[in-house]
Amino acid sequence: MDQLLIEKFRNRINETEYAWKTFSNVKGRNQWNCICSAMDWITVAVNGIDFMHGMSGIRHGSEKTFDVLTLIMRIALIKEGIEQLHRVLYGTSEQYRKDDKIVWNGDPFGQTDNEYFEILRACFGAHPINLKGFTNSNMRQFASWPFMGTNGFSIFLCPSNSEEENLILSISFEQLEKYALLRYQHLTDMIQIIEQGNLCVRRMREVETSI
Repeated sequence: MDQLLIEKFRNRINETEYAWKTFSNVKGRNQWNCICSAMDWITVAVNGIDFMHGMSGIRHGSEKTFDVLTLIMRIALIKEGIEQLHRVLYGTSEQYRKDDKIVWNGDPFGQTDNEYFEILRACFGAHPINLKGFTNSNMRQFASWPFMGTNGFSIFLCPSNSEEENLILSISFEQLEKYALLRYQHLTDMIQIIEQGNLCVRRMREVETSI
């Protein structure tokens, strides 16, 4: 994942006063602060991100379990940061890529990519000991500690209902990377918006100096 992209976005944001003047007071709301927070946390998340290709040999209780959780949390920060920037720069309340079913179109719960990512985040470390029922909202589910299964880094998803079967849920690091990149690369589109605003500011300066 190219860290230079978020650095380029930050440089464009700070190139002129366009972004600060435009977004520091939008109907009484300081959206400039949102932009700054999103930039900072995307930078933190992207810096040194490791998608763990080729990882093997996971044992019960391995510290690599927390490496996977760290990766998922980094992706969650990228996702949220991009969504916030999209909301501000496009002036919309619509969540970016809300209805996508591109990455996990064969997931066992028929969820959107965003919904399925939240399931993975919950099961692989965010709150695996107290999960809502993904197939039955009237029961709870509990995740086992992770292990290396035939389909990769996996957990058993165990139901509170004695009549339900255990499920195996696995993570594909290639799919996690694709999910993150589809969102992170949206910075390219948003850079163009900022560049257009910066161009207007520079042209106004030229007009003012020519008078």
